[in-house]
Amino acid sequence: MRKPFLPWAISLFCLILVACESSPHQEEKPPLASEIISSPNDSREYRAVTLANNLEVLLISDITIESGGASLSIGVGSYQNPKEIPGLAHYLEHMLFLGTKKYPEPNGFQRFVEQNAGSSNAYTATDHTNYFFQVSAEVLPEALDRFSDYFKAPIFDRQYSDKERNAVNSEWSMGKSQDGRIINRIRGITANPSHPSSAMPTGNLETLADQKDISLYDAMLDFYKNNYSANIMKLVIFGKEDLDSLEALANKNFASLPNHNIQRPQVTITGLTPETQGMHIYYKPQKPLRRLNIEFPIDNNQKDWRVKPNDYIANLISSEEPGTVAQILREKGWVDDFTAGANPGFYGEDGFFTIQIGVTQEGLKHQDNIITAVFSYLDLVRKKGIDPVYHQEYRAMLEKQFNDMQMPAPLSQATYYSVALFDYPEKNIINAPYLYEKFDADAIKKVLKKMVPERARIWHINPEVKVDKDIPWYEGKFATKKFSNKELVAWRNIESSYNFSLPEENDLFSSIKSSVASFEYAKPHQVLSTKKIQQQGIEAWLTHSQYHQSELGYLQVMFNSDLPIKSAKNWVSSDLVNRLFALQTTPLRDKAGRAGIGIGIERPKDNHALTLSGYSEKHLVLYRRLLNQWINLEVNEKNLNIAKDGFKQWIESKSKQEPYRQLFAKLDDLVKTPSFSDDVLLAAIDNLTIEDINNYQKQLLSKNRIRIFAFGNYTNQQVEAIADETWQALSDKRVVMERYIQPYSAPVVAAKLLHQEQISQTDNALLKAWYSPDPSLEVGARLALLNAVFHNAFYTQLRTEEQLGYVVGSSFDRLGNYWGFVIYAQSSNTNIATLKDRFDRYLIEYKPELDVLDNTMLEQLRTAVIAQINQPPANFNQEYPRFLNDFYRGNDHYDSRDKLLKAISDVSKADIIALYQSLILEAKAETVQVELEGAAK
Repeated sequence: MRKPFLPWAISLFCLILVACESSPHQEEKPPLASEIISSPNDSREYRAVTLANNLEVLLISDITIESGGASLSIGVGSYQNPKEIPGLAHYLEHMLFLGTKKYPEPNGFQRFVEQNAGSSNAYTATDHTNYFFQVSAEVLPEALDRFSDYFKAPIFDRQYSDKERNAVNSEWSMGKSQDGRIINRIRGITANPSHPSSAMPTGNLETLADQKDISLYDAMLDFYKNNYSANIMKLVIFGKEDLDSLEALANKNFASLPNHNIQRPQVTITGLTPETQGMHIYYKPQKPLRRLNIEFPIDNNQKDWRVKPNDYIANLISSEEPGTVAQILREKGWVDDFTAGANPGFYGEDGFFTIQIGVTQEGLKHQDNIITAVFSYLDLVRKKGIDPVYHQEYRAMLEKQFNDMQMPAPLSQATYYSVALFDYPEKNIINAPYLYEKFDADAIKKVLKKMVPERARIWHINPEVKVDKDIPWYEGKFATKKFSNKELVAWRNIESSYNFSLPEENDLFSSIKSSVASFEYAKPHQVLSTKKIQQQGIEAWLTHSQYHQSELGYLQVMFNSDLPIKSAKNWVSSDLVNRLFALQTTPLRDKAGRAGIGIGIERPKDNHALTLSGYSEKHLVLYRRLLNQWINLEVNEKNLNIAKDGFKQWIESKSKQEPYRQLFAKLDDLVKTPSFSDDVLLAAIDNLTIEDINNYQKQLLSKNRIRIFAFGNYTNQQVEAIADETWQALSDKRVVMERYIQPYSAPVVAAKLLHQEQISQTDNALLKAWYSPDPSLEVGARLALLNAVFHNAFYTQLRTEEQLGYVVGSSFDRLGNYWGFVIYAQSSNTNIATLKDRFDRYLIEYKPELDVLDNTMLEQLRTAVIAQINQPPANFNQEYPRFLNDFYRGNDHYDSRDKLLKAISDVSKADIIALYQSLILEAKAETVQVELEGAAK
């Protein structure tokens, strides 16, 4: 990966994780389909073509989008690394984007992308490497010309060879303490030692070095020449052009990619041999995790995607319905999380089915009982769970989801499809996850046959395990132990005392299409009369979807109060109340989620809120149940201890995050009012009793303002019914509060806030921020354009040229109504003092570059930023946040977006320069600095 996925890219990263699990096996494909099966709810047009060089291309046309882009996957990844040079595929990924013969400027593509309101990135998985980008729609042809040239004529500039070794090393350094990466490493080193998963995948300065017979640079060139062939590539292009135009762009730019007619490399070595099965694996995590994962080796059954045996089994095992293993273990207070799923192609020829169990502190004492319960429930599934009734319900749910399918963001869609093309026929590229062709009992039995005790690999992940083995290249230790004969005998002769039962039919799901409310309100409209609001202290806002009118709705009922922030004790109580309510409603939330209805218990802007999303037909019925449980919250010692323990884990885990993430958490702590330190919060939690929690909940329900935000498939009458239900359920003695908005102190010019801390990670991190006392949107508009011109220059100089850090960036920020500018870096090779000095010098050095900013470039950036803001939401879930932020800020005009667009239109070059000079160089601002010093290596 060439640069990190920051918080704004998490959604895309989740899709990439799914893509990374794809198997290298390919189904026998028919000739390219003339028609791709898409959802009735999908207005995009699709076409699959094969270019003359045998490159398979999927085209996506959408006239409503204001962006265009592409994703290209190559069918080789870290499993194809030479044994002598672990990380070579990843190193090549870094080296590729350092200029081409036609466009020799290093980072030139990234600069072009960012100047056109876009983004770009890449990653290396086990069986593929992916490159992707998006830009403003009007520059897609030029972007494709630049992008394609990297696969036709990269120059692999030697002067950056060592610099990119450092970049890869920094990426490895940043990830070596992340539990997810470490667990995957343990999966590799506890598997077949002959399998490529046993090797280090990322690379670092030690592995990426010249060998006796070949230099690193030459090995990288050989890897590129031998593997980057058009016939094992998959390309997706999206844009607002019609399909014929997109096809012409594909031919123009990609038909000349070299085709060496190679076979896609396959891993034919079994990963989980019999010798690696039947064992306990112990890992002491870096974060305060407590998990018990029961994994079963399975064959790679990707070819069975039409009948989905893995999903069928996972749905039964993870159900929280009464009598299921998850529900009963939760009731005992032993587990707080229970999921199941499969990664059938993790090792290539084979993979695993995993049951992931979050274990409570009490549950650690009962791990043997939990394991036995899971094996017992699997026995029940084998005997009675292979039933067409479950298939019919699951199939109906998938069909409804497909018919109502919400369009993902185009870049996310392209990135996922460019990988999925290795596994699915083009015809089914969209509907493959939703297609459940028939009930195949034999396919299900085949997987269940593998899920027996003697083949299991049981992971004990918690801070109390005893470990004795180092993890090569990564932090932490692990241990293994084969199952004893006594354990196996006990598990083979299970006689369950739990009286398990399989899930009942889901009564919250309906395959019948419900009515859709008429479109009336393009902006939030106040439903209740002013008199009623004053009397009841309930305000309700309704908006209809302008772009995605459907059966979907989003409803948030907020218990608006300043109670949570009055003291540290209250702040902790507010967190525990939500955790307790989540525990109490787990079965209902699980059932609703399977029926396409999301239930959230949230704390937006320090408030409590109940949230319903998805199919709206049963929202009122569900809300009544939730409200009744919320008002009559049941608190017992067992669940209170689970909630307290979860809170403590959350506090502890914050200090284990990547340093650059900690920077922004510390920034928020410094500027938020009030702010309670972790030590103060931990001190407050220990003495909290059941009586304290009940008193807190009583106060919250008796003194508040109810704020309701409804978006989508609701009528005025339905929202009024929600308001009436809430009013009638609350105490007659309830005190109505004025609206509470989360406070932020106004920035004070010349004030300096500083946080310095030594952290457990080895990397250093630095953040500097400047906050203006002027809350006007004009300041935000100027900072938005300043960041658009500053970001790439800052990144290129400090990261690419000087290699001072792997994570280097800038952003503009908003705290309440106040705007700020932020720069930051995380480094494995540069100390805090040097980073501070380089930040300060760069800010001065950049001023002349800003002074000569080309007006044409500024107009290009302005146009791109405005187009990006005006981009119609791709799906329902992207639409309502446009209004929700104003709801949280108490802006009843809901016009922040319109005003920001106007302000951006009016910004001049002189405005940007003047703000840079005054806010940053002259520090006419409140300045914030966060310094995190890593532990000595």
